[in-house]
Amino acid sequence: MSSPRFEKLSPVPGLGLEGYADELTLPVGAEIAFKLGGPPGTVKVNLSRLIHGDPNPDGPGYREEHVSWGQPDRIEVSNQVTDYGSFVEIPNADALNPTGPFTVGLWFKPTLGGGGWRALAVKWARENLGYGIFFAGERFLTAAVSHDGRTAHWATARENIHVGNWQFVAFSYRPDPGEIRLYQQVGDTAGVVETRSSRDTLGFSSKVIRKGTVYAGNAPLLFGACEDPDRDGGHWAHFTGKIAHPVILGDALDHKGIQALACGKDPSTLGPVIGSWHLGQEVTGPRVVDLSDNRNHGLAVNAPGRAVTGPFWGGMPSRLYTDQPDDYNAIYLHEDDLEDAGWPTTFSVAVPPHARSGIYALRARTDSDTLFVPFIVTSKAPRSELACLIPTLTWQAYGSNRAAFSYTEDGVLDRTLCTYDVHSDGSTVYYYSRLQPTRGWNPGAGFQNWGAHNITANLYLIDWLEAQAFEYDVMADEDLHRGGADLLSGYRCVIMGSHPEYHTETMIDGLAAYVRNGGRLVYLSGNGLYWVVSIDPRRPYLIELRRGGEGDYGPTYDPAPGESQHSTTLELGGLWARRGRPPRRTVGVEHASNAWIESDGNRGFRRLPSSLDARYAWVFHGVGRDEVIGDFGLNLGSAAGFEMDAMQAWAWDRFTPEPVVLARAAHPDLIPARRTHVSPSADVAIMDYAGGGAVFSAGSVTWTGSLSHNGYANNVSTITRNVIRRFLDTTDGQTVLGGAGPTSPARVSSQ
Repeated sequence: MSSPRFEKLSPVPGLGLEGYADELTLPVGAEIAFKLGGPPGTVKVNLSRLIHGDPNPDGPGYREEHVSWGQPDRIEVSNQVTDYGSFVEIPNADALNPTGPFTVGLWFKPTLGGGGWRALAVKWARENLGYGIFFAGERFLTAAVSHDGRTAHWATARENIHVGNWQFVAFSYRPDPGEIRLYQQVGDTAGVVETRSSRDTLGFSSKVIRKGTVYAGNAPLLFGACEDPDRDGGHWAHFTGKIAHPVILGDALDHKGIQALACGKDPSTLGPVIGSWHLGQEVTGPRVVDLSDNRNHGLAVNAPGRAVTGPFWGGMPSRLYTDQPDDYNAIYLHEDDLEDAGWPTTFSVAVPPHARSGIYALRARTDSDTLFVPFIVTSKAPRSELACLIPTLTWQAYGSNRAAFSYTEDGVLDRTLCTYDVHSDGSTVYYYSRLQPTRGWNPGAGFQNWGAHNITANLYLIDWLEAQAFEYDVMADEDLHRGGADLLSGYRCVIMGSHPEYHTETMIDGLAAYVRNGGRLVYLSGNGLYWVVSIDPRRPYLIELRRGGEGDYGPTYDPAPGESQHSTTLELGGLWARRGRPPRRTVGVEHASNAWIESDGNRGFRRLPSSLDARYAWVFHGVGRDEVIGDFGLNLGSAAGFEMDAMQAWAWDRFTPEPVVLARAAHPDLIPARRTHVSPSADVAIMDYAGGGAVFSAGSVTWTGSLSHNGYANNVSTITRNVIRRFLDTTDGQTVLGGAGPTSPARVSSQ
């Protein structure tokens, strides 16, 4: 039998060079390994500190600083294979090779139709055929047994597969007389009530083959895939859908026993248990637990969905995995899941101890293609008073977004998945691994017609810091996640780069503690601190997002009912506001509007009366009273664009000092974000804390794109420079405000 393999050869048509690194952020002195693939041949490589990525002739253009860390000038690359598709692997054990009668049973819910063979539960490999349950497209189920490891005997069920429905399947085998019995029960699309009501529909077919025990081979037991007979280490026949309650019993159950098994009865009451795998236990990692005395524990390969509802789920959308783990005795497999591309290392380099902290990249080039593999280099201890926090978790959330393209190259879309895509069956992507190639982190990458964010928007900031001769360190989200407030405490001022949309709880705790303890935070973005993200504690290259159905844009925001709890950390996904930690508590503003189109030249900020208060005069030093702020820029033509934040006076909860709104952008281009009662505007605001802490918020993703306008001589640049200088120059423990008066004046009107 044959089936199309869901794998990707490099290059994919339209793509040439591809690659990734084993680290995204690393300190000086550490080593980084690069893994490259492409059409066989010689490739030129160099390493650079990136300064500016957007080649727009109206700006500084592409800028980099070459470094020599002992890397080769040329390398040889070859095509690499990426094995997509998740499955469960149970290592071979004597108990899994029954010498007498046995039964294999499980629930499954196929979510993708189409032809080709799909494996459900198989002990089946080249010259190692044992037994298994397969189905072919939407047509039929079949059970297979081999006596010699090379030839197979098949029994086929009578009823077609029903995509989108839970259904139970089991087969029993009696070596004498050599009879295979295959049972199938089709449930309804809902949960326990409908499923159990169909218990009388259990059908079966049988086939007598020659007598004999199944072949005792050394193949592992797999749920959801089959070993590739043509390539060592490869897999095929990937199943897309859910598998639940898999069990193997050391007896051939009769119709009544199969019926009891289908209704969820404890397998140990039905016969000797060879293996009973609870897919709802230990969901925080890849381990799959066998409840039988044999303890044949397994591994979930390629990050399938854990903490997902099973066939006996009670049907309460608000219920969490931790409320009833037995309802989540299931796993969601996809033919396009990927945890680690697993490419071999092409070459490695050690970052010298004297290297500058910054955003770096490997650049690989052929005559027809250029590839960038970016990474962050951090210092082991503060080297300056100013730090720039790069939102690398947002990079990863959008990592392989199919809406991303390169300004500088061929505009080809990535073919892998990120958390803004859907799987081949249309289901939400819960996990993203950075151990895979992507072009979404190209220094010139952005959204087609929507503007730039991620690395491009952050390089606008890096370039400006260089032009203003600021001394600064660079750190990544992962560094803050690991180091928390202690990491930030060595800096007088921290700049949050463009679009820090995704935060872990540790990161939010760290930022809040930093400001309360006297730190000064400069938030040059919008739509920040918005969604809950988890970093897998065991696999730190893997992030998880389950947005809880609270977003704006369709299925990528909608985990299945009952599946809003992250499997990797068991925390509730979705909006931070849903967990009582809205962005306004940290930065004073929150997501209020969007504008993903080029400005008409009149979408800037206008100063409000509060900006004339003597306490804030320093913010606008060098900026005229009636100047429109930021009605220009490389990113959508305005400092107010893409996604924007505003203060919401109606929602202020007084857990933090009340922000003062100094300037506001309001324009017909701006559309409300998510909630209709949020005013479509963008605010420049400031918060002053007792003890010297302060937060300045620019309120727009595109703010950084205006910094370089007119050779850096513009009001966005002036305001940003004024704020950072003030935050750096003000003595620790002293307010950054000027003049006299309270540190938390009354809010401005919303007009």
